[in-house]
Amino acid sequence: MKTPTIKYENMRVEMARKGIGVQDIAKCLDKNRDTVGRKLARKSPLQLDEAFIIRDTFFPDCDISYLFKEAIGNGPGAA
Repeated sequence: MKTPTIKYENMRVEMARKGIGVQDIAKCLDKNRDTVGRKLARKSPLQLDEAFIIRDTFFPDCDISYLFKEAIGNGPGAA
């Protein structure tokens, strides 16, 4: 499967900075890697609780609105 592009720009930057992969997030959420990849690519909805779990586990020093700025509003895949 082609790897979906992470559409959350700041999340992508922070993941690279800390060496965190989609598989790491998938394990934390107890989800399949492809499922999480689709969520981060905004092809499937990312639930609010999932966004907070990701932030609390991997990026506790980052504001949730910073990590998921593209999801603010009513667009598809909004957290």
